Amino acid sequence: METNKNITSHPKTENRLLLSLMLPILAEQILRSFMGTANTFMLSRISDEASAAVGVSNQILNVVIITATMIGSGASTLINQYLGAKKKREAAHIIMNSLMVSTLVGLFFSLAISALAAQILGLVGLEEGLMNDAAIYLRIVGASCVIQFISSAISAYFRCYQKPVVSMLVIVCTNLMNLAGSWAVVSGMFAGQMMQGVGGIARVRLVSELIGLALSMVMLMRQDWDLQIGDMVHLKKEYVTQILRLGFMSGAEGICYYTAQLVTTGFITSFPSQVLSAKVYVQTVNNYTYLTGQSVGLASQIMTGHMIGAGEKDRAYGFVKKSWLYVLSCNICFSLLFFVCSRQIIGIFTDSEEILSIARMLFFIDIFTCLGRSLNHSFNLGLRSAGYVFWPMIIAASSIWTFQCGLGYLASIGLHLGIIGIWIAQTVDEWFRGLCAMRLWLGKKWMKMDVVKERRGGEKE
Repeated sequence: METNKNITSHPKTENRLLLSLMLPILAEQILRSFMGTANTFMLSRISDEASAAVGVSNQILNVVIITATMIGSGASTLINQYLGAKKKREAAHIIMNSLMVSTLVGLFFSLAISALAAQILGLVGLEEGLMNDAAIYLRIVGASCVIQFISSAISAYFRCYQKPVVSMLVIVCTNLMNLAGSWAVVSGMFAGQMMQGVGGIARVRLVSELIGLALSMVMLMRQDWDLQIGDMVHLKKEYVTQILRLGFMSGAEGICYYTAQLVTTGFITSFPSQVLSAKVYVQTVNNYTYLTGQSVGLASQIMTGHMIGAGEKDRAYGFVKKSWLYVLSCNICFSLLFFVCSRQIIGIFTDSEEILSIARMLFFIDIFTCLGRSLNHSFNLGLRSAGYVFWPMIIAASSIWTFQCGLGYLASIGLHLGIIGIWIAQTVDEWFRGLCAMRLWLGKKWMKMDVVKERRGGEKE
């Protein structure tokens, strides 16, 4: 399994290589997110309340998705460094172990969320009028958690081996199926109660993701693994431990973030339903700003991991600083675009003047938020590629709960700023985490990490 390009031997082509990796990753991330956007749009044809209900369910599912990404992130750190160190067999073992771990954990989440959907939503404090639709959607889509886990692990493989186009093409097919099926539900083309309304939209998404997973598995099995069948199905304690340790610490930020989003959603459930609808629509659109910066960061993470694995840590140090400028440029462009065109963009979902007015204010605040977020995307992902994840985890958990939840409650409820207070608190949080991540990277303590050499007496090539 050769990588497409030797990252560590062409310093002059860094920009070109970064772009070649970033564009298909960005396309995949956007298209994967578009599935939720399409569902939100289709449901807005039914009512703003239906969109709000599903939006809350998707926030819960985001916690699951970030947990799936967590395992993939832990595996990616190891795979990139092993590939950089020319230890290809070890990298293949890690991929297989991450797939098995992802499957087991995904099955647990699928069963738990499907069985406890109503109870989980009850913890958010969702109003009774939205509860039924939210529970139906969460119960059905929650069953696909195992699909999300396996797909995330497979996508991590294709990214690490510089084949992100494969994952992109799979998600294109998945989105086309979901879009066509959702349109058919809204248009009343399906007969039977099961394919009507929120339940119908959820079932279409479930089937689309299942077919997408089947396509991914076919492409994965076509790769040359250079492993025996026994090696492919054997869990190795040392690999599983590393994957989960690095993955948990890398993913803790995302878990805390999306959990905090659920908490702050609980702050505004007592507000008029238009406020919650505005939050759902803005976050749906704003997610694309986030994904653009994250895609640059993920492409940078691949290259940085290879550099570190090859012992080129000084080069990795400068490369991450340079990649931050790319992330910043992307984030600013999208944030300004969404603010200037807020009426036209949110107008796709609703014609409510109150929702449009709230959305415009939130997009304005996001211009300032994106500056701090760009630091997060660049330097945090750089730290992850080095395996330096403990202190970023501690900082992220402390900041998110202090600012997003603590300051968010004080500003929204105590100072009566409502959702504006929550958005300001999020901005403070992003800036704090971003500046801390930059300080940790520039401090160079991560250079002492060497995850490739952590396994004493490891396998020989």
